[in-house]
Amino acid sequence: MMPSLREFQDSFGAAMRGAPLVVEPIVAADPIPAERRVDVYRNNIYASLIDGLEQAFPVVLQLVGQEFFRAMAREFLRDHMPERGTLIGFGDGLPEFLDRFPPVASLPYLSDVARFELMWLRSYHAADDPPVTREELAAVPTEDLPELRFKVHSSLQTLKSHFPILSLWRAHQPGQDAASFDLAQEAESVLLLRTNLAVVAHEVDEGDIAFIDSLRAGQSLGVAATAAAEAQSDFELSQILHLLVSGGGFACLIRS
Repeated sequence: MMPSLREFQDSFGAAMRGAPLVVEPIVAADPIPAERRVDVYRNNIYASLIDGLEQAFPVVLQLVGQEFFRAMAREFLRDHMPERGTLIGFGDGLPEFLDRFPPVASLPYLSDVARFELMWLRSYHAADDPPVTREELAAVPTEDLPELRFKVHSSLQTLKSHFPILSLWRAHQPGQDAASFDLAQEAESVLLLRTNLAVVAHEVDEGDIAFIDSLRAGQSLGVAATAAAEAQSDFELSQILHLLVSGGGFACLIRS
């Protein structure tokens, strides 16, 4: 029986994702086998998606080389085809894939590089909500500050790595000498802020990450500062607040 248009479309879409083709009744009379014809579409789709991954993860690409990257990306796509009609967010599963991919076991920092590059994309594509200004924060009475809560701006992203991830990323930017990078440097934590429509990376301390994580979880300024001080004895509240307010890290103030 001839399949309906909807059945044909569903079958064709599934075939593009690697499923067996089940639309032979429509194309059986053609001298070229249906699977061979579908392979043309499938290979073009895979090539386009791999091109997209190269654009999204340029430093990962540099670290492993294009030939290896494209072969690795094809393995990634076996179980990670896009599920939406946009490529924004495509590749979210790459860091976890790299954690489990045996051929890159000798590059333990590679998955954190992928996490950093995903984080950069999330910051870049985040909603353009107006940030809290210095004047708004200065208008809060001093006695009310400990109970103040913040909605963290969606462009604010953080990553705590066991590797010098920010230095590695910077060394692989255009115009930099990647060969001068020393992987033996200390571990780094990174904060991304989209300031004046440009994503800016900052190296931060363990206490800063604990502070932001606490605020993101809905804790008050006083509780977040205590959590940060417990994580890092020399935590500087004024320093991270200045960075977050001047960089547009808060979307709004929430008073109890």
